[in-house]
Amino acid sequence: MKDKIAVVDDHADSLEILKEVLAPTYEVDTYSDPVKALREIREKKFSAIITDVKMPGLNGVDLMNQVTEVFPTLPVILITAFGTLDAAASTIKAGAFDYLSKPLNLNEIRLVVSNAVSHFHVATELQRQSIDKEAGSDLSGVVGKSEKMLRVFKVIGRAAPTNSSILIEGESGTGKEIVARSIHENSPRSTKPFIPVNIAAIPEQLLEAELFGHEKGAFTGALFARDGLFSEAEGGTLFLDEIGEVPLPLQPKLLRVLQEHEVRRIGSSVSKLVDVRIIAATNRNLEQLVSEKLFREDLFYRLSVIKIEIPPLRERKEDIPLLVQHFMNKYNRSHGKQVTGVSEEIMASLLKLPWPGNVRELENFVDRAVALATGPILTSSDVELPTVVEQNATWPDKLPSNLSLEEVEIEYIKHILKLCHNNYQEAANALKINKSTLYRKLGRPTD
Repeated sequence: MKDKIAVVDDHADSLEILKEVLAPTYEVDTYSDPVKALREIREKKFSAIITDVKMPGLNGVDLMNQVTEVFPTLPVILITAFGTLDAAASTIKAGAFDYLSKPLNLNEIRLVVSNAVSHFHVATELQRQSIDKEAGSDLSGVVGKSEKMLRVFKVIGRAAPTNSSILIEGESGTGKEIVARSIHENSPRSTKPFIPVNIAAIPEQLLEAELFGHEKGAFTGALFARDGLFSEAEGGTLFLDEIGEVPLPLQPKLLRVLQEHEVRRIGSSVSKLVDVRIIAATNRNLEQLVSEKLFREDLFYRLSVIKIEIPPLRERKEDIPLLVQHFMNKYNRSHGKQVTGVSEEIMASLLKLPWPGNVRELENFVDRAVALATGPILTSSDVELPTVVEQNATWPDKLPSNLSLEEVEIEYIKHILKLCHNNYQEAANALKINKSTLYRKLGRPTD
């Protein structure tokens, strides 16, 4: 069956042009009355909407808002008579998938509508999988039906078919790598490698060799030539987690890969072309790092062609019941259990907790709870709820006056660790830093 497109415009000539261009590929319904169009869009199944902005009775932006309120994954393309940067920015900011400017360009119409329909199918599938309570989804962890997560799915759907660089922002434990994987798996690169790299976990002196490779004898210990991770990810996706930890001296070389699509091994004078999509992630404020001259501005803009912000779990608590069920299904298999639900008392408590460790913390809780469960329903006798770290817990009464700023920081880290019962991951979450940074500040080796 052909995808169905709704075209709404009070000008008959525009309706005629759009139908003529799109009819060979799509089933096209045209409407000169936006009110009638809105009524039928709610009743029929469309894959994309094209609407003029200026119409009597109901303008295009209001039509779009009412449509997306009911169908959040349905892409709406706005038609504007002003093909300017301001017009483009205002329509996209308003929530449009894209815009067409008058006079209409036939090739542009075909391209924009094709992209919109592709987005619709990807975003719809992601939404379907996100509310599927059955186990076995390849998008394990990308679960939610809250408004904020539906917006994330919409951006993923738009971003996945493209080759644009993507920056995923969010606190530790929100599922940034899972989102990156879902983008890769729903992209044309899905049959090629997806290679995740935790920048913070690689010693600074080894990072360049890991990413770009090296020639034999390029440095002490380089006993043979080796390809880097960019080469290993050829044709696929390289996920650079904790991108804010990339040292300044290495940033120009990373920028060159993004600009020129080529890498050069350490010790080589020859560059090699690579076809790799970059998805980066951070739990730090990169714009602040740019202002502090700790991160290159040009690299930031190259990485963040598309930005995806993953909300913390405390801002989407309506997703907790769905997540709990999802993780129970997952860990029932691995633990050989048949837990089907949680008591009202436990669920009420889960909804009240702040979840500083986000989805990862909730998953760990469910994993532990299912493993210890004695029956089909989890009760307070089966599980111990996560410790709540009091954010206003008092400091020690006195600190030596001769402590340096670094020593005061260490004392504060130890204080938070004590409140977290020496759970390093919970302490790192409370401090809003990654665990490897916590280890480094305390001078202890990483796990």
